[in-house]
Amino acid sequence: MLDQDASSAKTLTFVAVILQIVFLALGIFVVLVFTATSASFNAVSIGPNGTVNSTSRMIQTSFPFLTILILVPITIFGLLWVFLDYFLIYRKLSSEKVAEASTPALVLGILQLIFGGLIPGILLIVAYVKIRDSINRAINQQPSALK
Repeated sequence: MLDQDASSAKTLTFVAVILQIVFLALGIFVVLVFTATSASFNAVSIGPNGTVNSTSRMIQTSFPFLTILILVPITIFGLLWVFLDYFLIYRKLSSEKVAEASTPALVLGILQLIFGGLIPGILLIVAYVKIRDSINRAINQQPSALK
């Protein structure tokens, strides 16, 4: 059974994973809505002899492609964070392997702070602190062989 600190770390990791899923879904929704509304945008330019040129055909064919070209790697990157957090931290805490979740919590927390996952990154760093507190408490409660 997990102690209070390890249980708190597990909850913080779960909240970080849920927030990442929500942010990922919200981001995909916003980009898709933006793509759908912008795909019908008509760009008008004035030609060299004063004629009006409409470039709506080019925008309609290239803009969704470019958006998808950008959206797919970002989505894969976001899903990678979710899977790494879940499998490297949350599952280890669920199976009571608290010490094994310490380093991934710190590394993934710092990486997520750097690469834009501010709130999940902070939650994972706080989870790391809770994991370390749990480990230190377990070490201090063990009877010493020297006593």
